[in-house]
Amino acid sequence: MTRVLLLQLPIPRQNFGRRTGNIPLGAACLKQAARGLGGVEVEILPESLVSYLGDAALLALIRETSPDVVGFSVFSWNIERSLFLAEGLKAAGRPRIVFGGPEVTPDNPLVRSPHVDLLVYGEGERVFRRLLSDPGAWAQRQAAEAAADIFRSARSPYLDGLLEPDVERLMLLETQRGCPYRCGFCFYNKSRKGLSAAAPANVLQAVAWAAERRIGEVYLLDPCLNSRPDLAHLLAGLARLNPQKAIRFLSEIRAEAIDERLADLLAAAGFNWFEIGLQSTNPRALRIMNRPTRLDRFLKGAARLKQRGITPSIDLIIGLPGDDLGGFMRSVDFVADHGLIDDVQIFPLSVLPGTRFRRRRRELGLHFEPHPPYTVTATPAFGPEDFLLAYDYAETRLDTVFFPLPDLDLCWRQGAGRDFRKATDLWVRLGGRPCVAKLVLNRERPLAEICRLAKRLSQPYQVLIGPRVQAPGYIEAVLGVTTAENPFTPFEVAFFEPADIPPTARLLAALNLRRPHFLDGDLRFLFPQPGNRAVLFTLVSADRRPRFGRQMQRQVFWWRGPRLPSPKDLSDLSDLDGVLIDSAAPQRAVRAWQDEHGPAAAEEFNISFAEAQLQARWLLRISPDEYVESVVNGWGA
Repeated sequence: MTRVLLLQLPIPRQNFGRRTGNIPLGAACLKQAARGLGGVEVEILPESLVSYLGDAALLALIRETSPDVVGFSVFSWNIERSLFLAEGLKAAGRPRIVFGGPEVTPDNPLVRSPHVDLLVYGEGERVFRRLLSDPGAWAQRQAAEAAADIFRSARSPYLDGLLEPDVERLMLLETQRGCPYRCGFCFYNKSRKGLSAAAPANVLQAVAWAAERRIGEVYLLDPCLNSRPDLAHLLAGLARLNPQKAIRFLSEIRAEAIDERLADLLAAAGFNWFEIGLQSTNPRALRIMNRPTRLDRFLKGAARLKQRGITPSIDLIIGLPGDDLGGFMRSVDFVADHGLIDDVQIFPLSVLPGTRFRRRRRELGLHFEPHPPYTVTATPAFGPEDFLLAYDYAETRLDTVFFPLPDLDLCWRQGAGRDFRKATDLWVRLGGRPCVAKLVLNRERPLAEICRLAKRLSQPYQVLIGPRVQAPGYIEAVLGVTTAENPFTPFEVAFFEPADIPPTARLLAALNLRRPHFLDGDLRFLFPQPGNRAVLFTLVSADRRPRFGRQMQRQVFWWRGPRLPSPKDLSDLSDLDGVLIDSAAPQRAVRAWQDEHGPAAAEEFNISFAEAQLQARWLLRISPDEYVESVVNGWGA
């Protein structure tokens, strides 16, 4: 029996329990394609487990399953961590390692690793079947084979119970592969020569399944929904299955293609959000990226969506070749002046492997980070400062924040005990496995104990440090141990009433994180100076004086009075970065306070609760669509 394990690692997050969007749809398609092969057992590591385990705990889990083959779906956000796990697995000498996904391109040196046995370019279903049925197929070390016929006839893997729609409260529905456009920054089409559309009957069968199970959102993964030839027929079918619009459909579309008839069909089917890639209004930038856009038709199409209650989410890119700061600002003005600010996403250009921009990088003068997410750092018309000015302008003009700090979660106790000196680690249970989400240092614990716990940390995790921990070099030693075991796992260090201002530069120097971390690049514009973005430092104190607030630092007031804070109390503390409510008030009073103030208070202030269950309740109260209930409710399980 050949045992195969498939997994997909999530985008790194700095809040435990937050939804990651890490739905292993590709792995599910592979498992479905392997059905009927004798002597093969394929398992997918569940999203609810793989998304929240630290590096060491995840590696131990994979080793315990003793697979013969391990397949990774690799993206820019997980390629380096996937390589780390592959190396760890190969150290035991057993499994064959397969990489597939968008990062696997002929021009990407990152994927050419001695720890990877085979690279799959493009679609994987047919290659996967061949690997499991023909031992000689492994000799080539790379493979590519179209699977359009398999895709067109396959039903959604959700119907076979291969995915967990309850985790994200979302169903991903792949209805089309390929893209008719060849934009210079994108490799979505994977060099395909044409489009492949899933059979309409299979699409409608999947939607009927979602409706029966009351799945609230279905995302159609078509890169341009309007390119599907039988779209009107499909939309009519969706409308019949969704007469009460209980399902909210989401997708991507070219606004120029939306006429009155199509807008009516989309609204009748239950669409309420579309991602629309404007990218730029600069004619030269549009020409260089091979994305002709009629701005007048774009505005008419977006307006037709808004008239029907459908949100157009507009994408803009900073740093496009042919654009400059003034051109980007004019693109922002275009969006704002035409009332399209409901949902705007702004990205720095990523010079992705496999794209035309990557091939022409020297000709175009593109300078970019060699590590994921390959963020552009300079172009002939964009200097390093221009990127910061572009984001500042966009945030001001659009009245939004594109790089918020993580949510405040400083809970440290379970039950009524309010003495931090007696606090214990906070554990969570993931797939039946106990993991440490909050490592409490209220005394100097033996490093051997820390080493054992480091192998069981969640992703992300927190280290909570009390005032009694003062031995020189001790905190550095602890963080050195946790990061050596978990070099790709982001984390937070919270200091409770420290005697001195924490020496964050010295602590960062002691870490064994792999640098640059993905978040170092992904969040490089969070603060003016590039640098650490994977470790957050928080000072918790009853001292109201602001004294801790540099990059990746925040200061929180520790509210320990007998009563709960009023709106005026919170306003008086607004010069700090948040409030940790650790009141002696009864839990029923705290719940009533949460219900009364709830989202309104959260809009103005960063608030956390010291008691774990109250904190979980608060997160689910103010951000119900952002957190996985079964995970955040698992403290102490």
